[in-house]
Amino acid sequence: MYCSNRFSFQECLVLAILLAGIQNIHVHAEEEVHKFLECSNQTGANSFRLYLTLDELVMDCMLVGNAASARQYRNKLELYKSAGLRPKMEIYNRTNSFAFTFTLNMETTTWRVIIPRHNITINTGTAPVDQWYVEISMFHGFAALNAKADLLETLKGTLLDVAREPILQWTIGEEILPQDVLVHQHLIKKLQVTQSPCASDVAVMAPLFAPEGHHTGVVLSVTMSSFTSSGRWFNVTKSLCNLINALCTSGCRGITLLNLKLTNCHLFLLTNRGLFVSQDLLSPVTGPLNFTLLFHPALAQIDYSSATLWFSSECITNRLYFSDDYVSLISNEGSGMALNSKCVYSGYPFKDWYACQVAAVDRHGDTKHRYLSFLYDRYQHTGLLLSYVETNPVAMLSVFTILKSGLKNEAKITPTFLPNYYPSGIFLRNTHVIIYGQEVWASSDRGASFQKLLSLKDDAVVDVLSCNYNSLLVLLTAWGKVFIMRAGLERYSILNVVLTGATFLQCDHMGTLMAVKLDGTSPGGLSHRILPIDTLIQEDVQPFPTTLALQYISPVSVLLHEFPLTLATDPVSNLGTYHIGKIFSLRHGGQIAITDVFQTHFVPGFVYCARGDVLKPVNSLSIYEEPLQKFDLLNQKFDEQGTLAILTPRTTRGKPPPGFEPRHVGMTVVSPGLSSFIIVEASLGQALTRVTMPDPLFNRNLNSGRWLLFDTRPGNWSLHEGPCLHTLESVENLRHNALVRINVRETLSFTFKALKTDHSFSLTRFKKRMKVALTNPTAMRVTARHYWDKTNNHILTLTVYSHVCKKATTLVTVFIPEASLVCSRSSFTFTLENACPEGLSIVYLPSQPISDHEWIYGDPEDENDNKRLFDLPVNYRPPSQLGVLIPTTDNIYNADPSKPRPRQHYPVSKVLRMIYPLLNFNITLFLRRANQADQPLRSPYFVTVTEVNNRTNWAVTGTHHTTTMTMMRRYLKDGFNRTFYNPNGLQISCYGSELFHFRISVIPGVVLCDLVEEVQIYVDKAPLAFPAAYVISCMTAIALGGFLVLGFLLKNISPPTPRNLRALLTRGKAKVAPEAEDENQD
Repeated sequence: MYCSNRFSFQECLVLAILLAGIQNIHVHAEEEVHKFLECSNQTGANSFRLYLTLDELVMDCMLVGNAASARQYRNKLELYKSAGLRPKMEIYNRTNSFAFTFTLNMETTTWRVIIPRHNITINTGTAPVDQWYVEISMFHGFAALNAKADLLETLKGTLLDVAREPILQWTIGEEILPQDVLVHQHLIKKLQVTQSPCASDVAVMAPLFAPEGHHTGVVLSVTMSSFTSSGRWFNVTKSLCNLINALCTSGCRGITLLNLKLTNCHLFLLTNRGLFVSQDLLSPVTGPLNFTLLFHPALAQIDYSSATLWFSSECITNRLYFSDDYVSLISNEGSGMALNSKCVYSGYPFKDWYACQVAAVDRHGDTKHRYLSFLYDRYQHTGLLLSYVETNPVAMLSVFTILKSGLKNEAKITPTFLPNYYPSGIFLRNTHVIIYGQEVWASSDRGASFQKLLSLKDDAVVDVLSCNYNSLLVLLTAWGKVFIMRAGLERYSILNVVLTGATFLQCDHMGTLMAVKLDGTSPGGLSHRILPIDTLIQEDVQPFPTTLALQYISPVSVLLHEFPLTLATDPVSNLGTYHIGKIFSLRHGGQIAITDVFQTHFVPGFVYCARGDVLKPVNSLSIYEEPLQKFDLLNQKFDEQGTLAILTPRTTRGKPPPGFEPRHVGMTVVSPGLSSFIIVEASLGQALTRVTMPDPLFNRNLNSGRWLLFDTRPGNWSLHEGPCLHTLESVENLRHNALVRINVRETLSFTFKALKTDHSFSLTRFKKRMKVALTNPTAMRVTARHYWDKTNNHILTLTVYSHVCKKATTLVTVFIPEASLVCSRSSFTFTLENACPEGLSIVYLPSQPISDHEWIYGDPEDENDNKRLFDLPVNYRPPSQLGVLIPTTDNIYNADPSKPRPRQHYPVSKVLRMIYPLLNFNITLFLRRANQADQPLRSPYFVTVTEVNNRTNWAVTGTHHTTTMTMMRRYLKDGFNRTFYNPNGLQISCYGSELFHFRISVIPGVVLCDLVEEVQIYVDKAPLAFPAAYVISCMTAIALGGFLVLGFLLKNISPPTPRNLRALLTRGKAKVAPEAEDENQD
């Protein structure tokens, strides 16, 4: 085997092993799936379900082959081992991705991977979390196999974190056996199901009993495997009745469940006795799940027996966005002027309820609206209210901005009116707003305008289901018919299946569509069957009673002109944009892929026109069936407008021609490169025809061999889904349904390529095959650039710039409208969230880096042999301005409750050490983001600096003043009363000693998250603090002065003698005689 130089020896060896063992691959005839591996926990031919508990995850895989003996099998394993081949498991969700490699165990002849839980997630608390996707590939990462990715099918599955999924942590009442419910199966009219917003395999199902039945109550079934295995059954009737009996005197007899909704944090149960809401599912589990019977003034006049519950499911994993969960309740009593219609809604945590009603400008006189549905659109932060006016009659959709106090009184956009239409409800898809009923309408601009997708005569759509994994939209009608659509909703197909009332549709996390029903023979009480969508789609044939006149505009491109054979003043078209991508097949042979539909026609008499590419040559009627094709035709103008022509067969080579007959009416005369002629009348051998192009060349011959006769009347052609001819790739390998967080003032680019799966060259040059849909175009600036490669493959690059500092989300869908519905990779959807990117932070990095090992174990020194780290004492408290021994802060560092509070030194905790005096110390900050290099923090990321312990003997002594900072300070002068600085050139001076704990924060309004860095500096070898320094100075001065005086005395005065000392000590006192004695002496 020759191996190209661009592949390594190992990759060439892998190819050799692959080709040598290709005969041992099991090939499934229907799916043509090439399997090399089989793994434990598989639930299907190529899928599996894994469950993540608090323990480690273990999975085993083995080769699939037909080795004659165990020895041969072991030899094959040795060959794979020598080539370095082993399976690799990749686990990912919307934001994160991990890869793990299997290890071969020759004793068990299996590959095994053991993954500790903390390698996937370190969180264990109950919370709504994304269910993981898992892919296992034997040849992961080998470039030699990337060119043909479908050569080997990757094993795909899911991983559910059962330790955190909220509803799985609870016991929802009295646990029962499914057989306790199945005995009343004949009284069950419908099965109602609600799925977890973040994990589609987790769902709650409830049987709804007929009102006239003798059995009533509320029974729930909870599954974590999309009802493919046994779940848990609960009877919550008793707990609900206890709440009713405590508040109402009417009692609980006859309580029946009407609907249920599972939000991110709550379970709602709508009964004919009231609306019940569970306690927060994220709260600690201390017993059975408790419910509360909602009693609110806004709910006082609700007729619960006719009420409907509405909720738009959206996975919210960030607690800050839980407020996007909204639930609405609608009831209608009476009709006409006696109509009493109520609509209320509430958002998380569902404490306050508000009335929803049409805008004041839309309430005309005594016109009453029957409220039908109310949903919250998180992309636009609006409420969508669907109502119906019986007096007109007309359906109306109003879009309101939601305020904290309720709906804004005026509609955000002009309401949409749909005359003579009574819808069933609204469904919010990622890309569209859908109104469904006997007709299905869709809006790609969030309710501003609508386009009809589907119209049913004696049926109506009653339920809508979305499969996010494969962008599939499922419509279920009242008669059990199933319609499906893909991303973009350009067209639909009918599945060749009919469901009964006691069966519900379920779409699991891998996008597998299943029909689930009650089954007494199943241990879990339920059974399911997978609906093979691709097979059922191709069985759908959609003819309609019109003629499609064929016209060649090039050897590989044609036009199909829709022409109604029956006369009508206002003919209705059966051809629509939803037929783009369909295959037009003729009974006589030939296939055309419809690429465009034009909803106007420039020739009177025709309705719509479609353009298509010829996949298989289109066959005309044979010369034996219609020998008229051997003769020339004379083309003559019939009317002044040039839209009608007379075709007359002419004698050719002396033979008289057969004439046109009435049986030819509806057939088409086709002359490649010229106008075609559809026969509308035949008489006397001539044919009156309608031309497909105005003003053709009249009064000229259509020579034999230059024209053909095609029978494109109803019954001779069909429209159906063809094979998949397109695929859509992300050049950056962005994952489908990924959540991309974009920072403010950040620019991101995404490139997609539309390819032909048969690797054929496109028949049309420079055709834009891809379209883009945005749910919130104002959230960020998105520009598109279209170009083509050398093989004419369409390439689209989207450039996204976040220009507004506010919470905003938009969902981007890139799709190929003309791709077949059986294509699994013809669309790509991802979410752009204007939010703090994953792992965004600011960090301080010293000029001389300190490694993690040195922080914990080392004792680094600088160039002057000074220690760079300082060990803080246990229970250390920084000093204050009152003195070293008088700390005033409540912050305790290196805390140890077992140790005393005083400032006793136990060197354990380390901080950065600096020598006094610390002047103009550089604080160099960097912006850090996961999987990207650190970037210096610059303007406009201005920062504030505070000292955590309220110390004041420090100052910011340096920052680079810029025009932007000056303008920002002036702009925020009134609303932001703190001084902020440019992080570029930031310097701090500390005039005290010991620990300084600085908190540096980016100012609000710059980024959608709190960016904070804390820098701890210990200033060592400082002068003694107050008052010790002053006391010592004074005592030192006094002592020094005393010694100086003593020295002076000793040097300048003679030393005393013993005589002088005695004289000094015995010196007598002076005697004074009394005055009387003096007189006597005289």
